Amino acid sequence: MNNLPVNYVELESIFTALERKGAHVTNLCGAHNQCGTSMTAYALAKRYQANGYHVLLIDLNLYNPSLDRSLGLPRSRWSIGENSEKAIIKPSPVGTHYLPAPICSTAPLSFRDPGLVRTQINDWLKSYDRIVIDTAPISGNNYRDIPTDLICSVSDASLLLVQSEVTTQAVLKSCCDKLAKAKTSFAGIIMNDIEFPSLANEMVREANRFNRYLPWLSNILKKLIRRSAFLNLRV
Repeated sequence: MNNLPVNYVELESIFTALERKGAHVTNLCGAHNQCGTSMTAYALAKRYQANGYHVLLIDLNLYNPSLDRSLGLPRSRWSIGENSEKAIIKPSPVGTHYLPAPICSTAPLSFRDPGLVRTQINDWLKSYDRIVIDTAPISGNNYRDIPTDLICSVSDASLLLVQSEVTTQAVLKSCCDKLAKAKTSFAGIIMNDIEFPSLANEMVREANRFNRYLPWLSNILKKLIRRSAFLNLRV
C-alpha cells in the first residue's frame, strides 16, 4: 500500500473539510476496486494522529482486507459487540490503533443491524477521538459482505473514492444513488489520479534529470512549472 505524507495538500483539504463538519466517525468507500480507499483511510488516520487525536482505524472490507497485508497485523474472529476490544491492535497507548477485518466468510448478522452497529461505534468513541472506517466498494456489495451503505448511514461523514479515467459516469451515479438512499451524511468525492499524473507532475519528473549536473537549472524549472496555472490545470 502506497502511503501519502500527512502534509499532502489534498489530504489537508479532506482533513479540514471533515473538521469543519465536526465528523468523529468517517467512512471511506470506493466506487469499485483499486480506487485507493485503504491508502486514503490510512493517510487520514495518520493526519488525525498528527493533530494529537487518538484514532481507531477499522478495516471492514471482507472481500479485500488491507490492514493485515499492508501492516502485517493479525486478524481474529470478532463481531459487533463481541470480542472487538480484544481484536484491536494497540502499538502504543496513544496515536493510531488498528482493528483488522474479522475472520469470516460471510458477514455476521450483527453487522446488518444499524442499532447494534451504532451502539458499538458509540462504545468505541468512549476511547477514541476519531474513527476511520475502510469499507468494501459500494457498487460491488453482496450478501457476504459487511453492508457498506449501512456503515455509511451510521457514520458522521462518508467519502466516495473514484479512479480517474476508470470510473464511469453510470457507476458514479449508481454509487451516489445508493448513498442517498441510505441517507448518509455525504462529505464528498475523492478522485484518485495516481495512475494518471498531471502534465505539471510529468514535467517536474523530467526536470529532476538535471539535478545531478545542473541543480540550479532544475530548481528554476520546477518552480516555474509549479507556479503555472495552465500546467496544473485539471480537466
